[in-house]
Amino acid sequence: MKLKTIVSIMCASVMFSCTDLDMSPVNVVNEEDLFANEAGTLSYISGMYMNLPLEDFRYAYEGNPPFNYAWTIYAQPSCRTGEAIGRDAAGNEYEAVGYWNQAYSYIRAANLLLEVLPKYASNYTEAQANSFLGEAYFIRSMVYYSLVKRYGGVPVVDKVIDYPASVSFEDTKLFRASEEDTWDFIGADLDKAIELLPESNQKGRANKYAAAALKSRIMLHAGSIAKYNTVNYAPVNGVRVCGIPQEKAVGYFKAAYEVSQIVDEGGYRLYMDKWSGNNRQAQIDNFTAIFLEDTYETIFGRYYIDPEFLHQFDNSAQPMQTSNGDNNSEVCPTLDFVEMFEFDNKDINGKFENFDDNGHYKLYESPLDAFENCEPRLAATVILPMSEFKGETIELRRGILTGKSVNTMGALLKESDNYSSNYNVAVDENTVKLVNSFSQNNDDSYLVQLKSGSKYWNDLADRYPDKKDIYAGKMRRSGASGPVSNWDYGNLSGFYLRKYMNPDPKALNGGNYSSQPWIEIRYAEVLLNRAEAAWELVSLGEVADAKGESYLSIATEAINSIRKRAGATELSSTLLADEKSRDIIRTERRKELAFENKTYWDLKRWRIIDTEAEQKDRKYRILCPFFSVEDDAYFLDVKYTEPRSQNGVTMEPYIFSFEPRQYYQKIDPAEITRNSNCRQNQGY
Repeated sequence: MKLKTIVSIMCASVMFSCTDLDMSPVNVVNEEDLFANEAGTLSYISGMYMNLPLEDFRYAYEGNPPFNYAWTIYAQPSCRTGEAIGRDAAGNEYEAVGYWNQAYSYIRAANLLLEVLPKYASNYTEAQANSFLGEAYFIRSMVYYSLVKRYGGVPVVDKVIDYPASVSFEDTKLFRASEEDTWDFIGADLDKAIELLPESNQKGRANKYAAAALKSRIMLHAGSIAKYNTVNYAPVNGVRVCGIPQEKAVGYFKAAYEVSQIVDEGGYRLYMDKWSGNNRQAQIDNFTAIFLEDTYETIFGRYYIDPEFLHQFDNSAQPMQTSNGDNNSEVCPTLDFVEMFEFDNKDINGKFENFDDNGHYKLYESPLDAFENCEPRLAATVILPMSEFKGETIELRRGILTGKSVNTMGALLKESDNYSSNYNVAVDENTVKLVNSFSQNNDDSYLVQLKSGSKYWNDLADRYPDKKDIYAGKMRRSGASGPVSNWDYGNLSGFYLRKYMNPDPKALNGGNYSSQPWIEIRYAEVLLNRAEAAWELVSLGEVADAKGESYLSIATEAINSIRKRAGATELSSTLLADEKSRDIIRTERRKELAFENKTYWDLKRWRIIDTEAEQKDRKYRILCPFFSVEDDAYFLDVKYTEPRSQNGVTMEPYIFSFEPRQYYQKIDPAEITRNSNCRQNQGY
């Protein structure tokens, strides 16, 4: 079988049963048909790739199980981390219980290949056989990683459980391994994968460097658990299924650091083909291209093919204006996220500065002007208010101020109040013009009259030439993409997502029409893994690597490489072994890997997601652009996420918390019932 690309779904792929620890008989499918030739094995392994638990465009944390979800995803993962808010992700939401039984069916699939393929080794070249075996180890490691990062130690199954032929039912009731042993088992699998896999492979299939890059991620995660976790749970025979001894942290961080260097041998590097040092737009275009084109930065990904295998991410995250009547606005970046990036319009605390020295709102010809000369990576990640996307100006406006100038007033409302429920009490309704819904916004009776000679006199009329006489000198209260007051479609935060979004105006964007590849591992993450592991080693008393190179110098070099490509300011001095330097590395990671579904697990492994600084009864901040008729200009208000109402009833408060027990998630109770030796995690 010749395939240009191994995609994630194939007509010939093998489907695997799902039972407790997947104890179905080995001979359900004739092994000779599967493994006696390359075509059969390639078909089989394609099914394994199809079932990889990637948190990609088809990951729905509310799904059961959450992976490879084929329907519309309303609650997006980035809305659990402060990166964004969405209409259907209102807070206090955790992953559905259920990814356990399915995981072990995929582990069995890998075990079957590892056991049976060597019987037919004479039918393959050594390179072919090694590649298939290496891929099985790689896939098995990813499945176990998806388990251990959720549950801690889990039963480690490294061979096919042939029940009832060879083992009794009682023998299938396995105990959970320690968390440490589970991480170590995964590391050993990846060592085998690195040894066996080729240096290059078809797109969508793992090679040696993908295994090395994955190991750098996983060992960094294990080291973080050893250093920062405080849970010590050993329910049976003294086996610590939750938690790793702190003294193990150095070993894990060294493994993460050292294996990251193997990746350098594969020719992967930061994508810079469109980049120019003195051209800001080129830097924006360069970063945008990473997620839309096939580049040498991608180490491992999932490839979608039109029309056989598609996803709905554009449909979920697109602006209201580009929607064809289906979904939109499920990923609206927060102001808190945007403030991580460099731009001039900030106060001394790094917060967005929307007032002048006299306490009046700053005025702008366009809200976009507030982000003039911002870090190019920000403009490539986020659709800023009134910037261009798909050939349109994405119009974001919360309302219109009439009757007075901002130079005669202070803030419209306290930052903790909001326009959805407080404006009719705290703000003169005759002065601040808002709408509750898009039906109101599109109703001509809600139009607002502009001043004679306004720069915006013909904006609406030019968009609707057939109503030019009606729309000349008028403005709609909310922007074409919102926001509005009630629970409705449209924007929620003053920003939209640009990263990964298809910018082609002709592209279909409703339902399953998107085919951008999901980049699971790219070289930028490897550099960030290296920098973080290096800093952690220094914090634990280490100074230099095996070559005698300073860990802090290596960390600084890695961060500056990423900052240079991003168009951000490079560090002028070497990082130090202090928390400020640690936070520089962490913030860089959050900016670079934003909306790649890595941040949630980073916050968990750092054990900070439950703290006041991150997520404890937290509301995230948003930007509300307003137009002032008297000033013929825009001003920008800052608010906490507004609760949305429907028929006068508050529906979504958007208050986020994280329960500390969720650092170790709940195992499906059905699995605990079936296996009395497998104990539930604490707190459930």
